[in-house]
Amino acid sequence: MRSIFCIVVGLLLTSQSNELLAQAFGGGNMPSQSPMSPSQTLNLPSVYYYGQGQGVQIDVNLWGEVKQTGKMIVPYTTDIISLISLAGGPTPNAKLDEVRIIRYSMQDTTAVEKIIRINVEKFVETGEQSYFPILLRGDTVIVPGGALSALQSFVAVLQIITAVLQAVFLYVIINQNLNR
Repeated sequence: MRSIFCIVVGLLLTSQSNELLAQAFGGGNMPSQSPMSPSQTLNLPSVYYYGQGQGVQIDVNLWGEVKQTGKMIVPYTTDIISLISLAGGPTPNAKLDEVRIIRYSMQDTTAVEKIIRINVEKFVETGEQSYFPILLRGDTVIVPGGALSALQSFVAVLQIITAVLQAVFLYVIINQNLNR
């Protein structure tokens, strides 16, 4: 009986920890916006398809402080503002003046990484986007977070550790009380 009780308590705490883990590391409940069949979406849980299948589409990775991270399949004409908008926009912690695009290209037989820095904050202030580079297939766009974002991640991980420690202490206390 006591082992069943301990298992139930452990499962409850573990389910809470998994939720916190997902929040801490960018997971969580993200609605699927994919028009693919259910069997295809099971294999690709964080791929989002935009557009109506007309014209050339490219795949772009979007990471960081946006509402939905993952691989986006978008029309080749999509700019960085549209990409961030399709992902639900930036989070309040986004550091928009330090957005980066990581792009790989081939020079001879070597893959070369190129990092392009973009100040999206300037667009927010002026509306000017003529200096934004065109997104290419395979680009990875990173919207970094500020200090508050790092603090929130640390606190979320600390909550997970605390939940695990609480489960261990509860198990020890229950075992001590039942053995008396």
